[in-house]
Amino acid sequence: MSSSNNPENFRPRTAGGSQQYVDSSIRMASPARLRLMLTERAVEVATTLSRLWRSGEKLGPNEHSLSLLELIGELLNGISGSQDPEEKKLCSQVSDLYVFLSKHLLIAEDTSNADYIDEIQIVLAIEAETWRAVCAQELTSRQSAVSPPHATPSAATSGGLNFSA
Repeated sequence: MSSSNNPENFRPRTAGGSQQYVDSSIRMASPARLRLMLTERAVEVATTLSRLWRSGEKLGPNEHSLSLLELIGELLNGISGSQDPEEKKLCSQVSDLYVFLSKHLLIAEDTSNADYIDEIQIVLAIEAETWRAVCAQELTSRQSAVSPPHATPSAATSGGLNFSA
């Protein structure tokens, strides 16, 4: 078998290679991208937890519910205050949302209520969509900033989102 057709050439040699990729992604990520990564992971964990509880496996508190609680806590810890009254109000509202999700999870653990976990997953999925939009806007802004000077105005301004409206 030639080396170009050998499937071993396309697999990481060790788990360390995958971990290095994740570590590098985290180090290079913008704050918005980090938030998106956390939120997407929380959605994945909530989906797994709901599936396990529905199938009757690992009922009650378990490693998945603990992981979800830690992820929600990390999202909560990532909210910083602001002196601006509008920003302060928004930070407070988002903090309240994460506190609510944490409490909802703790209540769900008592009865292994997968429906509650589905509700948490829906909220987190919406949150992930919001952060995807923010990341897309960041990318568009970065691309505009480095676009060549001979680019047409329509090409430089197309796409992206405007949150200022």
